[in-house]
Amino acid sequence: MNKEMKELNAKSNEEICALIARLNSQLLESRFKMAVGEVEKTHLLSQIRKTIARCMYILNTRGFTISVGSHGIYLIDKKTNKITNMTDLVKKFLTAEGVVDTKKVEKKIETKQEEKQAKTPTKKSVTKEDVTKENTTKKETK
Repeated sequence: MNKEMKELNAKSNEEICALIARLNSQLLESRFKMAVGEVEKTHLLSQIRKTIARCMYILNTRGFTISVGSHGIYLIDKKTNKITNMTDLVKKFLTAEGVVDTKKVEKKIETKQEEKQAKTPTKKSVTKEDVTKENTTKKETK
């Protein structure tokens, strides 16, 4: 067993979940940077993927599965089928490490949601009454 696997094996399940979440976000950022052409060290992408796989392997040997996505982070015990929500715990680990500033992330999410709302035109159902009201206001202004 190599040095990295020993270090990962010594970590708790919560720490491994936090590490997987952090590495997934790094991988996503790296993919975007790669598409733009800003990444100079492309070998880091494969290292990140391998580390994620190692973490998942360790969880698998302990009898757990992890589900990471936009819905949150869940740790599933294979023996008892117990599902544990790890999202809040992972946020605590990441903020304690100084990796994530939750206020900045929340602001980014809010601004993205506002941008989406501004970009998407709202479809309004038009009735006959609305059309007649518009026509009468146009006649009055002329």
